[in-house]
Amino acid sequence: MAITLTTLRSQVRDMSDLDETDLSNAVIDQFAREGFQRIYALERRWPILQETYTFSTVANQREYTISTIGDIREIISIVDTSAQGARLHLIDYNQAEMVWLGNLDVAARPYFYSFWDKKIQLWAKPNIVYPMTVRAFRNPVYTWLDDVSEEIDLDEWFHAILPYFVLARVYQRQEDSDLSNMYMKSFEEGVAFARRDLMKASSAQPVVMSGGRQYPTLQRWLQTLGRTLKNY
Repeated sequence: MAITLTTLRSQVRDMSDLDETDLSNAVIDQFAREGFQRIYALERRWPILQETYTFSTVANQREYTISTIGDIREIISIVDTSAQGARLHLIDYNQAEMVWLGNLDVAARPYFYSFWDKKIQLWAKPNIVYPMTVRAFRNPVYTWLDDVSEEIDLDEWFHAILPYFVLARVYQRQEDSDLSNMYMKSFEEGVAFARRDLMKASSAQPVVMSGGRQYPTLQRWLQTLGRTLKNY
């Protein structure tokens, strides 16, 4: 069952048998935030963070600030969705700037992208407007700390577990190590079970290791480019 910060406060007070005088909202909220951050520190790709964004390129513009596309934590893919489009391939910025340099830095349809300084760089820089779709994992939101009626931004697996972390900190604060350790163990075990279930490979298709599928490489693209340039 999904919970809000109001619900979490009530659960913690009921389980600890403490009222608001003995256990303030500020203390509970601080511990809830810490537990929330611990969960997100374990993985960057929790399923609840999956999002799809879109943006359009600008002719002769290579760089696009990621924050203007979305509140993105990690990009999985960028796809040119025009009629002749393709999925762009991630390359290292250092490698890209050695290729698209001087007279070779000609605007064309981009087939590669890189990251630098919180921006996406497209290689080659677009010659016209191309519609792009970005699959990414967003950043977790903290608005539930201000709007106590808002659902906490965690998978429902963790909604039943987060109060255990708060209780562990509450009893640690009261120097009751036995109860603190008990609740912390319950929290850690619950997180481990949830993590195993949420992050396991899908059974819908077999797992393909990186060596089992061939992908276009920058070297292959440069060889093709060389053959094409012979025609000019």
